[in-house]
Amino acid sequence: MTIDVQKLIEERPHLKDPLQLYARWQHFQESVAEYLPKERSALSAEESKAYPRANASDIFQLFVKIFELPAEEFVPLQKALENGDVDFMRLPLGDVPEIPSLACSDDELARVLFLFARPFFQNLRTSYPLDGGQWENGRCPLCSAQAALASIVEGPKRHLHCSFCSTFGTYRFTGCPNCGNTDSTQLTTIESEDEPGCRVITCDGCHTYVKVIEHPMLKKMGIDLADMASLPLDIVAQDKGFTRTVPNPISLIKMA
Repeated sequence: MTIDVQKLIEERPHLKDPLQLYARWQHFQESVAEYLPKERSALSAEESKAYPRANASDIFQLFVKIFELPAEEFVPLQKALENGDVDFMRLPLGDVPEIPSLACSDDELARVLFLFARPFFQNLRTSYPLDGGQWENGRCPLCSAQAALASIVEGPKRHLHCSFCSTFGTYRFTGCPNCGNTDSTQLTTIESEDEPGCRVITCDGCHTYVKVIEHPMLKKMGIDLADMASLPLDIVAQDKGFTRTVPNPISLIKMA
């Protein structure tokens, strides 16, 4: 990756706020690294579904500090994490845990947990590398998340990219990965002169879309920043009634 967040803000000042939020997440990811298992053999059954319970409180305190959240309002979540009651591996399936007395909606909790758990998923990819493999049924082979991002590489081949763990792998070149629809009359491309290097493919069958990043843009930015830089295309697709299946790097599924 040859571009950082600050450089991208300079290039696209209209995205300053979301990019600054992403910079906070990057800081959180770097801060959490010391608490994560460094080798595959170090992952216990407990650690394969969440942060080590012994470190859950420290990681949570880092999170609320970096994101400037009111820690007292999230005490029930902290307790659930310390008790091992939250299984991160359920999050890519859209399964948000029930935490009594936590004063936020399911959507808000899902956003918080996505940001909080994402370093765990990124580390899981390091422990169990599956890059380049086949994505059966359009789902990540590591965490089972659906796809919202694709890239076109030499071949040409289409890679799908996981928004949770960043694992990528091959999927057939045409068709909707979310429902398997291959009817070209129901698949529409949305492009914008203001967003070169990426486009959106919408599916009338399941009313979802996948954002496609061209290889030069992917090489320049990496998948996270490419996703952030093309946020206006998400807005266009959603204004037309299509849904993003998984969050972007700052936990947004609905952009407006």
